[in-house]
Amino acid sequence: MRILVLLYAVFFIGSCKAQSLKTENVVLVTLDGLRWQEVFRGVDEGLLENKLYTKGGDALKKKFWHQSKSKRAELLMPFLWKTISHQGVLIGNRDNGSYMNVTNPAVVSYPGYSEIFTGYVDPSIDSNDKIWNPNVNVLEWIENQSGFSGKVSAFGSWNALPYILNTQRATNLTVNAGFVPVTGVLSNHEKRLNQLLGDTLGTSQNARFDAFTQGFAIEHIKKEKPRLIYIGYGDTDNFAHDGRYGQYLKAAHRSDRFIAELWNLLQRDPQYKDKTTLIITTDHGRGELPQESWKHHGTELYMSKYPSNHEDYVKYKKTGIVGSNHIWAAVIGPDTPNKGLIQGKEPWGQNQIAATIASFLNLDYNQFQKKAGEPIKAVFNN
Repeated sequence: MRILVLLYAVFFIGSCKAQSLKTENVVLVTLDGLRWQEVFRGVDEGLLENKLYTKGGDALKKKFWHQSKSKRAELLMPFLWKTISHQGVLIGNRDNGSYMNVTNPAVVSYPGYSEIFTGYVDPSIDSNDKIWNPNVNVLEWIENQSGFSGKVSAFGSWNALPYILNTQRATNLTVNAGFVPVTGVLSNHEKRLNQLLGDTLGTSQNARFDAFTQGFAIEHIKKEKPRLIYIGYGDTDNFAHDGRYGQYLKAAHRSDRFIAELWNLLQRDPQYKDKTTLIITTDHGRGELPQESWKHHGTELYMSKYPSNHEDYVKYKKTGIVGSNHIWAAVIGPDTPNKGLIQGKEPWGQNQIAATIASFLNLDYNQFQKKAGEPIKAVFNN
C-alpha cells in the first residue's frame, strides 16, 4: 500500500507540473549552417575584409560592424538580441562557456535534421543522399497524439525535407519544400507565390529562396492554425558553400527579420499569444580556422565519401572541418525563463531538441523513443 501511495504521489506531482505549462503551440525554426560565431560575435572582421569572400565590404561594414562583439551580434540579428535574449534563453556561446553540439558522426544537413527530429543518431544516415528516413520523427509522432491530428506542419527551403520526414510513411503531415508549389484552397498571396516560385531560381538546384518558405508558412499559419509547425530556412548554408560571406550575412539578418515577423504574427493571434514557444537552432556549424573552412562542414567520415579530386574537400579528408559540430539554440515562450545566455557544466546536444518540443506540449517523447535525448531542462521554468 505504501508503494502504491508513493507511486500515486509521484504521478500526481508530475501531472501537476505538466498541467502548469502554458504552452499550447510550438514553432521550431532552423537556420541551416549558421555559425555560432556570427550569432554571438556578429560579423567576422577577417572574412569581411577578405575580398575573396566579401564583395561590397564597405557597405556591409557600415551596416554590421562595431568594435563591441555584443553590439555586432545585435546589429546582425536584432530580434534575437533585443527580444529573445531579454525574454528567453540562448545556448551555445562557447566564448562564455555555453556549449551545444551535434552528436551524429557526419555533421552534415540530412543527419543533422534527422537527429533534430528523431532525437537520436542513426549511423546509416551519414550523407545528404535523398533516402526515405526509416525512423519515426517527433512531428509525425505528435500528429498522432490526441488534439494534434491535422495540426502539424513543416515548410522548408531544401527539397530533401520530405525525405527526412518521410512523407511516404507520415502521410498526415503537411509538408512543403523546395520548388513544389502549395496546393489546396489558396489565398491570392499563395497563388502569386506559386507563380513566382516557378519563375525563380533558388540558391541552388535543390533549394528555393527562404522568402518563399516564409511566405508559404505565414499564410499557412493564418489559415490552418497549426499547433506545431517547423520552418527551415536554407539561404545561410547555400551562400556559405558558395563562399559569399556578404550574402551569408544578409541571409542571417533577413532570417532574423523573418523570425520577428513570425513572432509578431503569433502574438497578435489569440490562439497563439502567450501560449506559444518558439525554438530556434541549426543543423550544423562551420569551420573557423583555417579561414577558408568557414565555407564547409563535416567530419572525416563524411569527407572520405568524396573523390580524391574534389578540390574543396581533399585537404580535409583526415581531419574533417574542425568546429563544425558546434551549434546553438534559442528559446522564447511562456514556460521559458528570461535568463539570456545559459551556461552548463556539460554540453547540450542536438539530440535533445525532439524531446524538448514534445515536453513543451506536455508529451513524453522519451517514453515512446528510448534512444532520444532528454529535454533541455534549462529552457523550462523551474
